[in-house]
Amino acid sequence: MKEKLWDFLIYLVKKQREANQSFLSQQRSQQSIAKIEKLTLPANLKQQLIDADVFDIWFSDKDLAPLVKLLADSSEMIKYTATGINDQSEVSLLVCTNQRLIVISKKRSDLIVKTILLDRIKSVLLRHQIVYDEITLVVDNEQIDFNSINKISAAILADDLRTLSKLAQGKGEIDKQVEQIKKLKELVDQGILTEEEFQAKKKKILDI
Repeated sequence: MKEKLWDFLIYLVKKQREANQSFLSQQRSQQSIAKIEKLTLPANLKQQLIDADVFDIWFSDKDLAPLVKLLADSSEMIKYTATGINDQSEVSLLVCTNQRLIVISKKRSDLIVKTILLDRIKSVLLRHQIVYDEITLVVDNEQIDFNSINKISAAILADDLRTLSKLAQGKGEIDKQVEQIKKLKELVDQGILTEEEFQAKKKKILDI
């Protein structure tokens, strides 16, 4: 009987914790939307931030001006953003789009500190700390660290970077294969390769 009562109490505590987390999440979302709406950003960028459930954004209109300029008339879409500290100990906004990671320093917001194409990101490591989390990127042969990132934001950003970088690398490989096949077809048209040779080389490129 006591065991059943104990299990029931644990169940109630768990449900209450979930309800509290849900309430806090909704409250955070409403506050974030209000904050984003106050910014003088283009309507499409505001909507992208809202759709991505971004809440960890502590930058002013002036700070965000380079981002607006960079994404003006662009097909890029903001997937997520978070605030952290870069390897130069500067508070930075990390903006993950469908094409790259854009890093803007709050101290030097007139400059785009770093832009990293997603297909160059080879690894994304999320490290859990007591209060905040850290993200380490391996870009080509370089290691780039960002720390003091909100735990919720860090997890979402790291997951997006992993997923999108893999997609970008896959697309890059397909583009490379298509280009190789086009060049081979040109050789066939010029009479340098036979159709049989072309088909054999194409299969090799496609690994089939």
